[in-house]
Amino acid sequence: PDGRDKVVDWFYRYLKGRTDYDALPRQSPPYWGRYVFVDANRDAHQLSFAPTRAVAAMFHEWHPAVIHDLHEGIPLLLTWNGTGPYNPNLDPIVLAEFLEMSLHEVRTLTALGMPGVSTWNFGEGFGHHYLDSVAMNHNAIGRGYETFGNATAETVRRTIDESDLTREWWRPAPPPARTFAWSLRDHVNYAQTAALAALDHVAARAPEFLRGFYRKGYNSWRAGLEGTPRAFVIGQDQGDRRRVAEMVNRLRDQHIEVARARGPFTLAEGSFGAGDYVVRLDQPYRNYAVDLLLPQRFPADSPHLPYDDVSWSLPVHYGVQAAAVSDPRVADVALAPITAALAPEGAVRGGGPVFVLADQGQEALLAARVRLGAFPLEIAREPFEAGGRRYPRGSWVLPAGTGLEAALGPVARELALDFEGLEAAPAVARDAAPAPRIGVWVPWADTDSIGWLRYTLDRARVPFVYLRDEDVRAGALREKVDLVVYGQVRLDLAAQVHGIPKTWGPMPFTRTPEFPSHGVPAASDDITGGIGWAGLVELQRFVEEGGLLVTMGSGSALALEGGLVRGVRRAAAADVRTPGVELRARFAQPSHPLAHGYTAETSVFRTNLPLYDAPRRWLEAAYCTSCLDGPEDRSGVVLEWGGGEGAMVVSGGARGESALRGRPAILDLPLGRGRVVAFNFNPVHRDLNRSDHRLLWNALLNWKRLLASSRGDRVARRAAR
Repeated sequence: PDGRDKVVDWFYRYLKGRTDYDALPRQSPPYWGRYVFVDANRDAHQLSFAPTRAVAAMFHEWHPAVIHDLHEGIPLLLTWNGTGPYNPNLDPIVLAEFLEMSLHEVRTLTALGMPGVSTWNFGEGFGHHYLDSVAMNHNAIGRGYETFGNATAETVRRTIDESDLTREWWRPAPPPARTFAWSLRDHVNYAQTAALAALDHVAARAPEFLRGFYRKGYNSWRAGLEGTPRAFVIGQDQGDRRRVAEMVNRLRDQHIEVARARGPFTLAEGSFGAGDYVVRLDQPYRNYAVDLLLPQRFPADSPHLPYDDVSWSLPVHYGVQAAAVSDPRVADVALAPITAALAPEGAVRGGGPVFVLADQGQEALLAARVRLGAFPLEIAREPFEAGGRRYPRGSWVLPAGTGLEAALGPVARELALDFEGLEAAPAVARDAAPAPRIGVWVPWADTDSIGWLRYTLDRARVPFVYLRDEDVRAGALREKVDLVVYGQVRLDLAAQVHGIPKTWGPMPFTRTPEFPSHGVPAASDDITGGIGWAGLVELQRFVEEGGLLVTMGSGSALALEGGLVRGVRRAAAADVRTPGVELRARFAQPSHPLAHGYTAETSVFRTNLPLYDAPRRWLEAAYCTSCLDGPEDRSGVVLEWGGGEGAMVVSGGARGESALRGRPAILDLPLGRGRVVAFNFNPVHRDLNRSDHRLLWNALLNWKRLLASSRGDRVARRAAR
């Protein structure tokens, strides 16, 4: 607002004049942008946010040979190139180019008497998710710096690790001392000098860099003509044709050429239909197309661990089949280039008065429920037949109602959903599914990862109540919402409860004439203190009195380890590493509402998170050798890791993943009259794992049935007594 920067306002509000680095309060505002801040630098494949789209638009208009991305965090300046393993789809030329550039910058700054300049020893060079990756993924060079930063503009005394003082080939002149004064001016001097050195290097060798850019595009085109695969074919209707189209749109946003088959065709890999999408690989961005359309294979024996996600395969993460084609006859298939964004439509067939919708895993069902919020909806518990068609479990039945058919038309067209009219409702057990009142709790201590969930709901135009820490502390949650979603956070359990230290408060985040950028998208008179014990009690009361709490990723520690539910322990499997990888999983309860739209075996995306054992009926008791563990109670395990006898890793790379097999990936546990649904992964990760969204949407759509199961559990327990 008013052209002001939140970070600048934060400095003048809380950091100006404070020079004791170890006593600084929180060094950045809770929001930089509307949704996320640090994670906005993981958006190169998705192009979800305005800064990434702006850089991509600039690149495709000007085609610069190099894009530079400035960061801060490592003393004193590190110029990126990565340790390896490197992405196998990068042209070898680019590897040599950015190694040459980084060593030039180390040499130049060292010769100018600037110590502590290094390269190589940061990141791996396998994943290219970052802003500079707009270049790396399109035959240019992505470069960046990590410059030592104070997170304040003041001069402060800083202390670095002993390990930063050794002399290495990649750091020939280490910093001269562990403790020294460092200022914003030092930070700018290092970054500016290195950037000028890079500009000078490129200017002096402009023809070489231009030739390299041309050769990378040429090599990519030739590989598409002479190598394998030669193309990918993507069926247009794979249960959710809207999600298929959105994946194709994402490819086109990356300037990857996609066409549609003018008629049916047959190749060695199979027969395909008219209108199917074809990505021929004789094109300049062939390497990036292969990178996006094939699963990733991070070397399991690499001595260097991944820095970030190691899977970004779009078909895997969208739940879509993309057939790799090596048959050279694909070059003869008649194609019509796609020149505009795809927007498939659905239809309403038959005159009703009852309408049904087959659940084929469509991602848009939550959005559809919101659009049709004025009409009753029932969800089938079992498969059924109606109108000569077989409908899967989870399919919708919309009872007759005034204005229903007219309301279905716009929803069908917008969301590519097909509604069928019936004269009477099918004879199948059904559950009422009223539109939920959704609350999203966003803790002030970490608004970043949950911002992706807010972004996803906003994009789908699904309304929700933004719950701040103080809203949770205030209680009366059931008057506002039916369910609370608490997402992935980078906070340990204590910080999830107690938030930003109260010793820094009061710390308002409000819009004032002096600080006009603050207070957006949410405001607070004091962002310290978290929900506290009082807020945890209110969450417990909310669930016990009949609410639904859904926790995702690291947020599940609050429920499982914070004492909201009992009997679930963190597993002793410290050697498990799943750094952003797609893993196989199977439904322990295939008829559970969370399984609607999925096959019995599936795959989901998991980052490095705690791992939990299945619930046990007894608790540990001192000196009691017969009740240390007790028998497992797997009645709450909905989805478990593993499935089948094959490798667990579908895309990416993991270590110790066999320890996951059989352990819970989703738990559905009773608490009083309510339920806690705990995900051991984040089903809404950076707008990437789109095929996982329905797992969360299923919890939101079926909230009423999930809560009804708690009443059934209580009746069963009373009967057993």
